[in-house]
Amino acid sequence: MSTAETQTLLLKVLDEIIPAGGARRMPSAGVKAVADGVLTATAYSNRSPGAVIRLLEAISLKSPDFQNLSSNLRVDVLKEVEAAYPADFTELVRLTYTAYYSRADIRPMLGVGAHPVHPDGYPVEPESDALIDELTTPVRARGTAYRLA
Repeated sequence: MSTAETQTLLLKVLDEIIPAGGARRMPSAGVKAVADGVLTATAYSNRSPGAVIRLLEAISLKSPDFQNLSSNLRVDVLKEVEAAYPADFTELVRLTYTAYYSRADIRPMLGVGAHPVHPDGYPVEPESDALIDELTTPVRARGTAYRLA
């Protein structure tokens, strides 16, 4: 499969993993930025190296005309491929979510800041003294659990 064919097929697959729509009018994951993120991340994935390419090849073999199928038929093909390659499919979904939800244009739609997550992170309210006391009481009650130097 050529690079262009891989990209085109991946875009259609991503459209089905995260379709457009919903109450927040979210865009689909089938955009070049997400596809590029998935392909880049799969090259570094130690969970299932080559998972995305294996899946795309399996989809292409199962349905050479995948791009032209209706959404319902594409989902059927993806379910069959998922059943045959469950670990690879799980990895594809993980990589897709990571690439999609780390986009600066998506985060504000979910109510979080568009700024990069790291190094600053999101604002988090500090825990109350009462909550900290409740959480640490069992630990303090156990006493010393280490050897004094």
